[in-house]
Amino acid sequence: MGAFMKEHDVFVGHLQEQLNLRFAPNLGKSKQHGLAEMIKLQSEFGIFKEGRSFESSIAALNLAGQNHQEVKERFHGYLRSLRRAKSNLSGLNGDQAIVKSLVQNLAAKKPLPVYFELHDMNGADGGNRVLITGAARPLFYMKQDYMVVSLPLGADDGKPAAKAKPKAKAKAK
Repeated sequence: MGAFMKEHDVFVGHLQEQLNLRFAPNLGKSKQHGLAEMIKLQSEFGIFKEGRSFESSIAALNLAGQNHQEVKERFHGYLRSLRRAKSNLSGLNGDQAIVKSLVQNLAAKKPLPVYFELHDMNGADGGNRVLITGAARPLFYMKQDYMVVSLPLGADDGKPAAKAKPKAKAKAK
């Protein structure tokens, strides 16, 4: 999203959080949020459908609706760009891989919550590919399996993100 969001990069974490909350594990007795709600919406309305873009489905869910209009437009532009990204699923671009995986997961007997993470598209690990993992534990503090969707994100300059340099220790007087 970085290059797409430009001066609105500060919203990337918020947008990622919105995606993750929509597919969060069911907590407590309520079945009116997170994964339970997504399963119900998918069953009733077919929000995600092969042949329909991920961006269109996210628009229907109005995930970026509460944001500034330019932020919303840039976010949707990023989601549209996933059609040009590769994926780790054979024969599918990034957009198709996300949609197919969500359709299969939400229709499964035991659907997993979905965690959207980000990786450096200019780095060696994932490159400019959407990476789908069927079952993993992306949050070390939760004993919960997730389907993981790792989205490629690049800095505005197209270079790998630099690691922060450690601060020099102040000398004791």
